[in-house]
Amino acid sequence: MPSLPRIGARWRWLRRWRARHLDVDRHAVVEHVCEAGALAPRYVFMTVMSCGIATLGLLLGSAAVIIGAMLISPLMGPIVSMGMSLATFDFRALRSALKAIGVGVAVSLLTAMAIVLVSPLREPTEEILARTEPTLFDLLVAVFSGLAGAYATITRKGETIVGVAIATALMPPLAVVGFGTAIGNGTIAGGAAFLFMTNLLAIALSVTIMARWYGFGATDSPKQTAWQAALIVGTFVLLSIPLGLALREIAARGAVERTVRTTLDTAAREIGGRVTTLRVDRDDRTLLVDAVLMTPTYRPQLAGELERTLESAIGQPVVVKLSEVLTADVDAQAREQASASLAQLRDSVQRLQSAAHADAETRTAGERALAELRERAIGHFGRFEVLQGGGEATWQLRPEAGLDLHASRQLEIALHDGGARPRVRIVPALQPLPLIGFGDDSATLDDDATGSVQDIAWALERWQLETVEVTGYAGGDQALATARAEAVATALREAGIDVAAVAAADRDEARSLIAREGSAAIRAARVQAVTN
Repeated sequence: MPSLPRIGARWRWLRRWRARHLDVDRHAVVEHVCEAGALAPRYVFMTVMSCGIATLGLLLGSAAVIIGAMLISPLMGPIVSMGMSLATFDFRALRSALKAIGVGVAVSLLTAMAIVLVSPLREPTEEILARTEPTLFDLLVAVFSGLAGAYATITRKGETIVGVAIATALMPPLAVVGFGTAIGNGTIAGGAAFLFMTNLLAIALSVTIMARWYGFGATDSPKQTAWQAALIVGTFVLLSIPLGLALREIAARGAVERTVRTTLDTAAREIGGRVTTLRVDRDDRTLLVDAVLMTPTYRPQLAGELERTLESAIGQPVVVKLSEVLTADVDAQAREQASASLAQLRDSVQRLQSAAHADAETRTAGERALAELRERAIGHFGRFEVLQGGGEATWQLRPEAGLDLHASRQLEIALHDGGARPRVRIVPALQPLPLIGFGDDSATLDDDATGSVQDIAWALERWQLETVEVTGYAGGDQALATARAEAVATALREAGIDVAAVAAADRDEARSLIAREGSAAIRAARVQAVTN
């Protein structure tokens, strides 16, 4: 351990080094900072322009437009002035900076809310959702932006470019707060406001630290009274408290997410799969884990095993929602098998009909046709049963056949069109019902959506399921989600299906569906069977 004299010598050397290498015109820097952070018409105008462009970029989901808004943002001036006033104990500069920041925040919120209220785009984009929860990387961006901003201001080099970095950490979250407020979504507005405040405090305190490193202090400001100095010190402490709490929360969340990620990756490797999508949320004290697992084989008990493992490692209740996706190209297999099977079946029926007449003494044509058809069906797809003395047959498809509802229904239609006898009734393999897609801001069933509803109604009748529930998805637009669900429910009722309930998904359900099905799933409706 170094002795006290050695520590003192190192400290004196450091102070001499700073005096030689970090010498700047501090009076000119302070004047420049105060001038740049003052509240002026140009500052208000550029804030409105920057927030307007950022809001449009967020609604369109365009990162390029958002970056364009950063090029004209004036937020660097008052924030650097705030951090410098804390370093120099300048009460008047602190008050002026806080006033400018407050006006900028108010103007930005009003601008973002006005644009969202007149815009037809109300669904949260990925750019918006990405700014509703602060992470450690967001905090690091703010810290580095603050240090770079203070360095550029003190050395008077590259201030415009560094201002873009500071605006990147502040203007988009502020625009998201206005978006969440305009659509009445407190979760989005609150999460973005927390991110904005965390970044603002991190930047201001980073500027203070850099200014103190360059030797700025109380001698660089007008003489303050004791209570003004105490107020500035208290402000510094108060700013540090929420930043420290935010850092602790972010660190704890990061540790939990690393544990979840490691646990799921380990489990996936053991079965030869991989985790493609992972989201960790909290509901009171319960940890909600939503993941998509690419796996060569289904493991329905894996979710329960992961819940027990995570609860033991984290020490709190955990709910795991695991969506397992087979790595094989099921759709391609289904199309190939359906095409080949249709050709084989039609050819078989023709051959069987010809052979039946030649072998009428040993067995009837229908018996030979049924025997041959049963062998092919069992070998390729599933169980084949003859009903009503040979007048009708039921074909129970297996999951290994790889046929979805649409392909199964088309197979039955093709058999009937081909004149197959006896009449074959296809029963598709049990599988999740497909999503019913809609156009942007539309609640009208187009041809594809109508075909999906017909496939679902046909499958429910074959499975002898009479009652369903319909849920509509439209992001934050509850009215549009309800209209979509009602459109599907009406079509199902016309097809003879009993619809027990119609609901609109909230934002969390919509985000979970997007994680599993892709971004197009937010413009859809889902049908779920109700079993007793």
